[in-house]
Amino acid sequence: MSTRITKSKTDRVIDGVCGGLAEYFGIDSLLVRLAFVALMFINGLGVILYIVLMIIMPKAESLDKPSKETIQENVLEMGERIKEAGEELGEAFSKKTEEKHSNRAFWFGILLILIGVIFLLKNFNFIRWFDSDLLWPLIIILIGVWLLIKRWR
Repeated sequence: MSTRITKSKTDRVIDGVCGGLAEYFGIDSLLVRLAFVALMFINGLGVILYIVLMIIMPKAESLDKPSKETIQENVLEMGERIKEAGEELGEAFSKKTEEKHSNRAFWFGILLILIGVIFLLKNFNFIRWFDSDLLWPLIIILIGVWLLIKRWR
């Protein structure tokens, strides 16, 4: 056993808390992780305990620093990691939405062009047989069919 509990440098999944506890108590880190998962099902106690330990547990190289500095350092590091994760998530989401929006914009543009052509041909009396009162119900039906076909694929 080491003299103080510190975050593990080598045995870490999120922040080294479970690895540090395992090293301190001389047990397998998998058992500590399983204990946190089990505690998670007790009103989220495992998550809360893990976050508290992430904040208060020092790194091995920070043992000589005062507790206040260690906590400030850990909170700043957590903030940076959350910010990075949020930015990565935002980038991934924006790429997917850009692709969807560009595809939707393309089909919406095609639809507007077709409607414009129909109105233009109607004004020039090229399609006298076409009743413009049927245009909007027909467009709505076609959009609905297109959405259903897209959903089934």
